[in-house]
Amino acid sequence: MEKFIPVLFFREISIKDINKVGGKNASLGEMYNHLNPKGINVPNGFALTADAYRMFRQQNNLEKKLDDLLLELDTDQFSNLHSIGENARTLIMSGTMPDEIRNAVSKAINTFL
Repeated sequence: MEKFIPVLFFREISIKDINKVGGKNASLGEMYNHLNPKGINVPNGFALTADAYRMFRQQNNLEKKLDDLLLELDTDQFSNLHSIGENARTLIMSGTMPDEIRNAVSKAINTFL
């Protein structure tokens, strides 16, 4: 079983990590790692991983609720996209951050202070 990693710094991320951190964060990792050595200052940062998102969903019992909500989406005309999005955001915002993720984010932020 792989170790749970909630946070990765841009210096640790490449385009090969899209499945771990998403496309935007993988691109930021690429910029950080390829441009800094050429003298273009790209500040380091960090990304929450997909594993952290899944843990958040699981520990807040959101998986079925979000899946059921998305089944209601009008995928032809997207007439209810706004309300589905609003309801999904409400569900996510009602969750509490697991301590393991909160501690990892706090530690990551403190590396920049």
